[in-house]
Amino acid sequence: MTGRKDEGEECIVGPNSLEYQRSIALEFNATKNRIRYLIGSTHWGEDGRHKEVILMNFLKRFLPNNIEVGTGFIKEGDNISTQIDIIIYNPLLPLYYKENDFIIVQPKSVLGIIEVKSNPDRNKIAEAIYKGSKAGELIKENLIFNGLFIFGEAYNNQNHSSKILKKPRNGEFKGSLLDALSKKNGINHIVSNDGAFLKKWDDEEKFSCYAIKDLAASYFFSNLLDIINTRTELLGITESMYDHLYPIPKGKVKFIKWNVELQIKDSTIK
Repeated sequence: MTGRKDEGEECIVGPNSLEYQRSIALEFNATKNRIRYLIGSTHWGEDGRHKEVILMNFLKRFLPNNIEVGTGFIKEGDNISTQIDIIIYNPLLPLYYKENDFIIVQPKSVLGIIEVKSNPDRNKIAEAIYKGSKAGELIKENLIFNGLFIFGEAYNNQNHSSKILKKPRNGEFKGSLLDALSKKNGINHIVSNDGAFLKKWDDEEKFSCYAIKDLAASYFFSNLLDIINTRTELLGITESMYDHLYPIPKGKVKFIKWNVELQIKDSTIK
């Protein structure tokens, strides 16, 4: 072997966490496109179940073996959530019911919940935030990852991240974010797979929106893993692992587009 790179052959020099994390969005888009090639764009937004399956199967590969993923309900006494698209839970704790991926779980076992949307407008995004925050209210004692995953690209190829990245004015979208800020386990992470990432910072009582393009999906999953690690203390994320999970040099702060902050008497956007 001469070590010469043949024409058209890609040359990879050493590990590259930044490109690896970018490849996650490419993987989602490739899977999404395969389905759309088969069923057509007209039917893409009709039934969200196949999108939930895409995300669920990814999580099963991404998360440690001692964490499981399903869909179903959270039950606390007589209080029962609406059906949740994806529930990430600790299988070592008793469940009310389990049949394949369908589960009914107690709040204590829940590590994360995710609502999955195809191509919602801002009002439907607001509805999903309200729904996710309502479900999160059942988990009163423990910190959970409460996410909204938007696949992006409607049948007319609309870019949904561009709408989310615009500074929110008074309305349902802003109102839903402020409502989520006031709840302990309200929605705390939102991603549009076409480029916008929103994170709730509890210590500062604010939502921040970042334009990180093809890293948005990977940062959504990295935060999920981070929160699960905090809850279980079983994963042991090392400093080098953190560098891999969050590979933007000097952090994502330079990509911030807007903040929504919760104040005692007034709510402002900066």
